[in-house]
Amino acid sequence: MALKLKFNSSEPGLWVSGATHAALLAAALFGISIARELPEAQEGIPVEVITDNQFSQVTKGEKTAKTVLPQPKPRAERVAEKTELRDPGEDKRDAPAPPKRPEEMKVADKEEPVTAQPPPPPPPPKPAQAQAEEKAKALEEEKKLAEAKAEAEAIERARAAEKAKAEAEAKAKAEAEAKAQAEARKLAEAKAKAEAEARAKAEAEAKKLAEAKAKAEAEAKARKEAQLAKKLDMGDIRQFLENKERHQSTGATGQEVQKTASLGTATGSAAKLSPSMRDSLMGLLREQIERCYNAPISATGGDVTPPVLDIRLNQDGSLARDPTVLRSGGASTDRAVADAALRAVRRCAPYRVPAQYAPYYSDWKILNVEFTPT
Repeated sequence: MALKLKFNSSEPGLWVSGATHAALLAAALFGISIARELPEAQEGIPVEVITDNQFSQVTKGEKTAKTVLPQPKPRAERVAEKTELRDPGEDKRDAPAPPKRPEEMKVADKEEPVTAQPPPPPPPPKPAQAQAEEKAKALEEEKKLAEAKAEAEAIERARAAEKAKAEAEAKAKAEAEAKAQAEARKLAEAKAKAEAEARAKAEAEAKKLAEAKAKAEAEAKARKEAQLAKKLDMGDIRQFLENKERHQSTGATGQEVQKTASLGTATGSAAKLSPSMRDSLMGLLREQIERCYNAPISATGGDVTPPVLDIRLNQDGSLARDPTVLRSGGASTDRAVADAALRAVRRCAPYRVPAQYAPYYSDWKILNVEFTPT
């Protein structure tokens, strides 16, 4: 099916535009085909322009001169010939005449005008088929340009989308890292708070146990003192009263006067401590030893067999000889406790023994004490 174009006289714009474009394209092609090659450009020579004053200053000296003169002058190899100076009018009369033109040289009386070169003839019009082909070619180039422009815009949009996507991913990653750091910090704070609370709770429980232990020890001590008080028998009271009455007497009586007191006999029997007095004295000695006792680290946990110590004392409470261990457990912890008890016995000497126990020295100078570590 052939496409037929009809000329509409009311709307000649399409035909006029097509003819104009075809003419312009034909003229451009013709001009390019007849264009001559341009002459090669000659290489320029750099020239520096100076004034007369600068030139006179340059000619006054030389680069190879040895010294610089205060008032430089132009160099002269010989003395110039003397010229006679005349007045300006006379100088003109003696001036040489200008050279004359030879007669054989003919000069035109007037310059002939140069005729202008006629313009090149316009290119012949092309047929309608060539114009249509050129128009189709132009439309195809415009279409290619439009497609290239659209492709460039699509590439730019894709790059912008990739950039926005990368920025969004980086932002999401940064937010995730910040969130993870915040959660880790929160967990660390919660852990530290829980540890602090557990430590405070453990310290409170330890303090409570220490207070309960101190209270239990105080109660045990009070109970022990009460038991010792209950063990006081009537014989001790009677003996105390007899000693009090004897102290109130004016002197001792006997079958004969003997003013020198005797320490006793070798075969006689000395006064013995009652069970209550012995328990009371042993309690006093244990309290003094416990104040100087430092429990070893291995004895802090587990059961320990109490050691039995052999202690020899003088009347003033000092040690008569170095204490020894009569009996202790076989474990290393038991031996460590026994050694610590011996050190405590040596450290606390001399011991404070009340005066009421002085008459019974022969009964308490050798003591076998069972040391129970606290």
